[in-house]
Amino acid sequence: MRILLYTEKTPAQALTAINARMQAKESAARASLGGWVEKNGSFALSVSTPVIGRFHRRTVLRGKIERENGVTTVRGDVPSGVDKQGQIVVFVALGLLAVLLLTSGNAVPALAVIPLGAYLYIPMTGDHANCDLLVGELQRTLKAKEKPPKKSSEGRAAGAAKAVSTKPTVPRAATARSSTGASRSTSPTRSTSTARKTGTTAASSKTTSGQQNPMSW
Repeated sequence: MRILLYTEKTPAQALTAINARMQAKESAARASLGGWVEKNGSFALSVSTPVIGRFHRRTVLRGKIERENGVTTVRGDVPSGVDKQGQIVVFVALGLLAVLLLTSGNAVPALAVIPLGAYLYIPMTGDHANCDLLVGELQRTLKAKEKPPKKSSEGRAAGAAKAVSTKPTVPRAATARSSTGASRSTSPTRSTSTARKTGTTAASSKTTSGQQNPMSW
């Protein structure tokens, strides 16, 4: 089974965490893990659990940790084994094969199917249980998830906010000066128009006074 996980740790931090997990002592709630780590990001985790009687199954998860597009990815491969339903299908197929061999007169090959089924039961059951254990321990150790973290979208939003904040703005002082200049430019026009009105009024008054004097004679 192939796995792809995402973690917020850097590759160096992830490898350090895996190494520390391998050094941890076994307890009732935590299985003992073996394996190795390399500086290039490659690593391996292994676990051995009892399957039936004295038979144990050792399963190894191999993977590599890399940094891609600002996100730490964990890729790996691990034998997934076969679940109960799949095992039933396998054993039924082996039973039918044994019956066919017996009916055809091949008793020895038919009897050899029985130990073959027992031999397949150990890896199918052991790898199925160990696969879940290894993947679960890897996720807890690295705090990894199947979906990438949301930091990428948040970073894009922050970048867009910075781009908006860098837009040029007009200073308030410049706006005040422009408005003051506009008010000053309009004052001469008003004074000129006022002077013109005053002159016109004075001229009309003189004309009126000149017309009234002859009548007084």
